Amino acid sequence: MHDIGFLSDFAVVLGVGAVTGLLAVRLKQPSILGYLLAGLLVGPYLSIPIFADPHRVETMSEFGVVLVMFTVGLELRLHRFLGVLPTAGATALVEVTTMLGLGYALGRFVGWAPVPSLFLGAGLCISSTMVVSRVFEEKGASRDLRDHVLGVLVVQDVLAITLAAVLTAVAAGGGLEASELARTLGKLGAVLVALVAGGLLIVPRVVRHVAQLGRPEALVVLVCGICFGLALLATYLGYSVALGAFLAGLLVAESGRAHDVEHLVAPLRDVFAAIFFVSIGMSVDPRLALEHLDLSLVATGVVIAGQLVVVGLAGMLSGNGLRRSLSSGLALGQIGEFAFILAAIGVSAGVVGPELQPVLVTVAVLTAFTTPIALGSADRLVCWVEHHLPDRLRTLLSLYEAWFQRLRRAPGGTAPRQRLRRALIATAIDGALLVTVVAVVSVRIAPFSARLRETLGVEPPWDRRVILLGAAAAIVPIALHLVLTSRNFGAVVAELATGEQSDGVRRLVQVSAQLLVLLGIGAPVAAAISPFVGATFPLPILIGLAAVGLLFLWRRAGELEQDVRSGAERVLALVARQAAEESAAGSRRADESRTSIVDGMLGLDSMSGVTLAKGSFAVGQTLADLDLRARTGASVVAILDHDGTRKVAPTGREVLDAGDTLVLAGADDSVAAAQRLLLEGDVPPDDVGPDAP
Repeated sequence: MHDIGFLSDFAVVLGVGAVTGLLAVRLKQPSILGYLLAGLLVGPYLSIPIFADPHRVETMSEFGVVLVMFTVGLELRLHRFLGVLPTAGATALVEVTTMLGLGYALGRFVGWAPVPSLFLGAGLCISSTMVVSRVFEEKGASRDLRDHVLGVLVVQDVLAITLAAVLTAVAAGGGLEASELARTLGKLGAVLVALVAGGLLIVPRVVRHVAQLGRPEALVVLVCGICFGLALLATYLGYSVALGAFLAGLLVAESGRAHDVEHLVAPLRDVFAAIFFVSIGMSVDPRLALEHLDLSLVATGVVIAGQLVVVGLAGMLSGNGLRRSLSSGLALGQIGEFAFILAAIGVSAGVVGPELQPVLVTVAVLTAFTTPIALGSADRLVCWVEHHLPDRLRTLLSLYEAWFQRLRRAPGGTAPRQRLRRALIATAIDGALLVTVVAVVSVRIAPFSARLRETLGVEPPWDRRVILLGAAAAIVPIALHLVLTSRNFGAVVAELATGEQSDGVRRLVQVSAQLLVLLGIGAPVAAAISPFVGATFPLPILIGLAAVGLLFLWRRAGELEQDVRSGAERVLALVARQAAEESAAGSRRADESRTSIVDGMLGLDSMSGVTLAKGSFAVGQTLADLDLRARTGASVVAILDHDGTRKVAPTGREVLDAGDTLVLAGADDSVAAAQRLLLEGDVPPDDVGPDAP
C-alpha cells in the first residue's frame, strides 16, 4: 500500500483548521487565530489523539508562503506604490525602522543575542494586512483613514520584502557585520533590478496573451508556474522564496490582469495559507509560551503603544491631521502574517531559539483581539487628546493639514518640485554615509587599534580614542550637511505649501518638514547602527532629536497665534461686508450661505464661512458641545454673530444662534465635514475624505 502520510496530514490539518477557522469567524475574529489554534491541537505538544507530522506540514506550508507573497505582489502595481509614497511613505519608513529598533532593544534588554533580537524587532515592525482589512470591514472606517492605512501597509510590504532578503543572508551565516550587510544589500539591489527589468519585458506580454485565449485553467497554470519558478530562482540566488514569489506577483500585475489572476489563485492561496498558519501553531510549545508570557505582554505593549505614538507623530508631521494619524496608529497596532514569515527564516536556519515563535504567536493573538477594541475607541481618544492639547496647537493642526493638502496639489514638474527631489536624494545619501561610517568603525575598531599600536606606538586607551575622534571628524561634516539639506527641503515644502505671503507660517512649515525628514532619515539610521553601537545608544538620540524639533514647533506655534488672530479679523471684516451686501440685495438664502474666502496671510488658498439657519443642528449649542474640531479636524477661527458682533479666536463656549456666520479653516474634506455637522448634525464616515463627493 502506498504511503498515505501526506494525505493523512493534509486531511487532518484542513479538517481541524476548517472547524477552528469557522469558530474564529463566528466569534468575529480573524480566521488566522483559528488556524493557529488548529496547529496547537494537531501539534506535538498536547496529548490529543489528533496528530499531524510537523515536518511534512512545514513542507506543505512553504506553498502557503509562496502564494501569500504572490498575491501581495499582485496588489502592488508600481504606479500604485509610487502614488502612496508622498502621503504614506514617510510614515511607513519611520514606523518600520523605529519599531524594528524598539524590538531589537527589547530583545537585548532581556538578554537575547543580537541576531535573535534582530528577528524579534523584524517580527514586531510589520502590521497585519489581513487583520486591518477585517477590522475595517466589520467596524467601518472613513475613506481617508482607509486610504492612509492601506498606503502605509503597501510600503510596509515592500520594506518587509527587503527585511526578508537581509534576514535570509544573516541566517545563512553572514551575521551582522557591516561588510556582509553592505554586500547583501548591493547584491539584493542588483538582483531586483535585473529580475524586474528582465521580467517586465516577458511576463506581462505572456500573461496578456494567455488571458486573451479565454481559458482560465491555462492562465492559472501559467501564473502559478511563474510564481513557483521565480520562488525557486530566489532560493538559488540565496534569498527566501518570499522574495521570488513577491516579484512574480509584481510582474504579473503589470499585465493589467491582476484582478482576474487573483480571483483564480485566491482559493489555492487560502488553502495553503491556512496550512502555513497551522504549521506556525504546531511549532508553539504552550509551556514555552507561558514561560515567556511576561516578555510577550511587554512586546504587546510595545507594539500597541509604539505604533500609536510613532504613526501618530509621523502622520501629523506628514500633514494627515490629528484624527487620521491617531486612528491610523490604533489600526496598525498589531502583527501578523509577515512576522511569522520573517521568524520562519530564522527558525529554519537555526539562528534563533525556540522561544521566538511562541512570543510572536502570543503577541499576534493578543493584538488581533485588541485592534478592534482600540479602533472602536479612536473617537474617544481623539476627543481626549483634543481637549488636553494646549490652545496654541489646536488651530495649528487644522491649518497644518490644509497647508500640506495644498502641497500635494502643487503641479509636478515645477522647479520647486525638482529641488524637493534633489533635497530628498541628498538627505538619503547623507543617511547612508552616516550608517557606513558608524558600521565600519564599530566593526573594525579592534583591527584599527592594533595597527595604531604596532605602527605608531599608540598605547591604550588612546588607540581607541584616536579612532573615535577620527570617526567623529568624519561624521560631523556629514551630519551638518544633513541638517542643511533637510533645512533646504523644509524651505521648498514651505514654499509649495504656503506661498510667500506669511513669514511666520513659512518658518513653521519649514521647521515641521525639516523635523519630518530628519526623523525619516534618523529612524532608519538608528535602526541600522543599533547592532553595531548597542541598542541603548541611538534611540535616546533619536528621541532627543524629536524632542528638540517639537520644542521648536511649540515656539513657532506661539508665534503663529498673532498671525491667526490678524487673519481672522481681516476675514471677519470681509464676511461682514459680504453679508451686508447680500442683505441689501435681498438675495441671501440659508442653504446657499457657504462662502469661500481667499486668505493669503495664513498661507491658505481659502477659508470657508457657513451661516446657520433657524433649523441648523448647531443652533443652541456650543462648539465644545459639538466637539467640532475633534470630530472633523476643522477649526472655527472667527464668528460673526447675527447682531454683527465679531468674535476672533472663539473659546468654544459661545452659544451659537441662527444667523451666526462661522469662519472655518482646515483641509477641504475637514471643512466640508464641519459644514455638514453644523447644518445637519451628521458626519457620515464615507463623506470624510479627499475623494468624498
